[in-house]
Amino acid sequence: MATLNTLRTRGGIIVSVVIGIALLSFLLGDFGNTGAKLMNDRKMKVGTINGEKIGYAEFADKVDVYTKALETMYGSQSLSAEQQENVKNQVWQALIMQYAWEPGFEQSGLQVSENEQIDMVDGSFISPVIRTTFTNPNTGTFDPAIVRNFVTQIDKDPTAALVWNFIKDQMIQQRYLSKYITLVAKGMYVTDLEVEQGVANSDITSAISYIVKDYSQVADSTIDISQAEVKKYYDAHKNIFRQTASRDIEYVLFDVLPSDSDYVDAEKHINEIAAEFAVSETPLQYATLNSQNPTEKRYFTEDQLPAELAAFAFGANSNGMYGPTKEGDMYTMARVADSKMLPDSVGVRHILIGADQKATADSILNALKGGASFAELSATYSQDPGAKAKDGDLGVFQPEQMVPEFSEAVLETHKGDYFTVQTQFGIHVGQVTYKSEPKKKVQLATITYKIEPSETTQQTIYANASKFISEAAGSYENFEKAATDNSLSKRVVRIKNTDRNVSGINNSREIVRWAYNGNKGDVSAIMEVDGNYVIAAITGVSEDGIAPLETVSPQIVSILREQKKGEILAQEMTGSSLAEVASKLNLEVKEAANIDFNSFYIESVGVEPKLIGAVTGAKENTLSKPVAGQKGVFLFDVTSRAKVDNVTPESEKVRLEASAQAYIMERVNQALTEQSKITDNRVKFF
Repeated sequence: MATLNTLRTRGGIIVSVVIGIALLSFLLGDFGNTGAKLMNDRKMKVGTINGEKIGYAEFADKVDVYTKALETMYGSQSLSAEQQENVKNQVWQALIMQYAWEPGFEQSGLQVSENEQIDMVDGSFISPVIRTTFTNPNTGTFDPAIVRNFVTQIDKDPTAALVWNFIKDQMIQQRYLSKYITLVAKGMYVTDLEVEQGVANSDITSAISYIVKDYSQVADSTIDISQAEVKKYYDAHKNIFRQTASRDIEYVLFDVLPSDSDYVDAEKHINEIAAEFAVSETPLQYATLNSQNPTEKRYFTEDQLPAELAAFAFGANSNGMYGPTKEGDMYTMARVADSKMLPDSVGVRHILIGADQKATADSILNALKGGASFAELSATYSQDPGAKAKDGDLGVFQPEQMVPEFSEAVLETHKGDYFTVQTQFGIHVGQVTYKSEPKKKVQLATITYKIEPSETTQQTIYANASKFISEAAGSYENFEKAATDNSLSKRVVRIKNTDRNVSGINNSREIVRWAYNGNKGDVSAIMEVDGNYVIAAITGVSEDGIAPLETVSPQIVSILREQKKGEILAQEMTGSSLAEVASKLNLEVKEAANIDFNSFYIESVGVEPKLIGAVTGAKENTLSKPVAGQKGVFLFDVTSRAKVDNVTPESEKVRLEASAQAYIMERVNQALTEQSKITDNRVKFF
């Protein structure tokens, strides 16, 4: 189990190492609250991957397995909401790998054989998952001894086997993806012609004279766009209107905040506590019993405390009391419970044995005092493989970096002396090898008290929310009228099924889940979110796929209107020279320089990619054709070209290769996801 304890400090790294693709974000929810309407085969489907239906039970079972593994690695009885979210993301990614990617990889000839898996654990090509998981906590580097020690426990300890299967899954997934990306990358290369063209595009700059006529000079009212034109454009460009599922909602928020009477009551209460705290003979015990936040028992130097608190703790009035002070809704008061001369850093070596081996610990201690070799005893008895590899040495560290029992024992022991202490890891037989120069440190007894809304205040606010819901229930029209009648501000937001929170509200996954289980026009019940009350209405529903014509019609009208304006303006911009056209249209001739094909921006003009392309392809001293750009229609002359040494063939090849590699990572993710035919309905359950 010593190795499991080591792993518990490394569990979080696996989450980020596994597959180098952005994972989706989901928060654990209460499935029971989704109601009986979900309890049928059709709606118990979490999603589909490559034609395979992913049922709720399959997904939940795998989440349970991953959760137990990570709880062991974190050394925790339960995971935080963020950790639970990461578990679901990992499980979903594992299912995508199982049902879509792995079959495709294997069809392509990619495999991760048993021999290769052995090599990934204890060979020449160690998996990044293994390397970052089994690290020595003292050195922060990979330690093969920890891996070997852990593997020996798999057949003996079911918990170790559970963790190992989890690690193995991540290791294999990572290797499959790494092989695939490498395979694709080997097929990407840069030709000499591409390098030559890239150098030419960068090493030739153009200067131009130009005129521009803005689209705004043609009134919108003069442009007619028929429904047939909109439909024709939509049919020809459907792919640009591809959308992901989303919900548009409006909501009102009832903030549950302390009332004026709550502030008065809090001040009275804190003054009563302060009076007792000021005369208490056991300030640390009093603070522990009366502070809302846990009281730290560690000792602080002057520079480790906020300036005002440090001035009190190390000043002439340190026997008194600091505060009460109020910042926002938080009161703080403190007393100095103790002061000592303590080192900032210590050095220790230890021998770790099982908690049930006290007699062995006593024997080791007696042997050390009798002159026995610490290194030999560590090699024989210690269950800490990392320290054992260094003759038991833990290095130099700050006392608070270790568990409190261990730190206290070290601080109470003189340099060179031995000690024994029992912690959650077992019994430590140790020796202090170093102590820095001691300096004054203080232990503070600190009481914090946050002003909270009283039960009466909460009931009043809930009554206001109930009044609103009775007026708003039934339809969006009622919701809108109730908000106006009650002078409430509506907030508008678009949410995706991958959103963990609604913008502006923390811990609001419940609202996202509600929105994806509802229909347009639905008004929610009162939802308690992050301590406040929220009532929402669904105003729009979009599903994965091509957006409906009626949804994108205004966007298409805007595109077509600009195109027609461009055609009208282009017809006006005719003449034998730029000066002639400028004079006829009463436009100013302007200048721009240093334009090359790789430019993104033209100084004094702005972002105009079509103009840049036209300039680099135009003949010098020849009037161009009108160019419909971002802001208007341009007409220009290339007045001069210059050769500059911006890049060399060597540097351009490096740039193009780097660009290709970045493109691979982006496109591999996109292509694999598209080919996997994924429908993700987790939001309806979690």
